Amino acid sequence: MSSHVETRRANANFSNCPGGIWTLGFGILGFGILGFGILGFGISPREARAQTVPQLVVIVDQTPIVMEAPPPFVEVSRILPDAYAKNSLALPKANRLNAWFIPSLSLKEQLNESTARYRSLQVQTLKEMEPVRYDAKSFAQLRAQTLATHPMPQITEAGAATLFNVLDLSPLAQESGGQKILGMTDLGADTFTLCLAASTEGSDRRGGREIETSVACVTYMLIKGKVILLAVTGPELSAKELRNSMRLTREWIKLLRERNPTEKKN
Repeated sequence: MSSHVETRRANANFSNCPGGIWTLGFGILGFGILGFGILGFGISPREARAQTVPQLVVIVDQTPIVMEAPPPFVEVSRILPDAYAKNSLALPKANRLNAWFIPSLSLKEQLNESTARYRSLQVQTLKEMEPVRYDAKSFAQLRAQTLATHPMPQITEAGAATLFNVLDLSPLAQESGGQKILGMTDLGADTFTLCLAASTEGSDRRGGREIETSVACVTYMLIKGKVILLAVTGPELSAKELRNSMRLTREWIKLLRERNPTEKKN
C-alpha cells in the first residue's frame, strides 16, 4: 500500500474506468495483499481478553474493513500459505487477493493432503479502484455502465433450474479454461453479482488431469466508500450449487454489513 497515493472520488463519467469493471481487468475465478492484519479492532482491552478469535481487517488504501465469513468458513491464508500464494499468482494482474476462506472440514482435508474439491470464498480488490472513493450514486453508475457495455440477463435463485435447462453448458466439461456468464443478480443493497460457470484442469495424486467444472458468484460490494469483490465458488456445475452460492453470497453480504456499520455523521 502506498501512503502517498492521493485518494480521489469517482466522477460521474468514470474517466478512470470507461466501460465498467471489464476495463479494470475483470477476472472471473481468480480475483489482492493490499495488506491484512489480525487485529483487535476497535475494542477495549477487557473486551479483547474476552475474545477467543481476533478479527481480520483488510486495509483498502487507508480504509480498514473487518472481514469475516459465515460458518463453517475459516480464513486460511496463513495456514495454507503455499496454496494461498498459488491462488494469488493465478489472478489477473489487475486483481489483488486479500483473504481466502474455506470450510473448516475442508481445511482438515487439505492439511492431510486430500485432493477433494471444496467451496471457496475470496475477498479481492481491483488495483485501479483501490484509491477511489465511491458513494451509492457513483456505484450505481458503475453497475449501469457495466450492464450497458456487456448486457446480460437478470437471474434469480428460483430460476436456477430453468436456467440450466435452457443453457447448453456441456462444452465446459470437455475443455479447460472455459467460462460462461450466466447472468447478473441483486443479493443486497449497494452490490451487484455476476454468476458464471467455468472449467479448469484438475489434478490428483494418481496423475489424473480431469476437467473440473464449477459455478461462481462474483459480487461487487460498496462498503465504507470502497469497492471490494466477493467471490464464492462452488465445486460442481449444477442448479443446486448455483442456488447455494447465491444464498451463501447473500448471507456473507449481510454479515459484512453488520461487522462494518455505516458511520453516523454528526
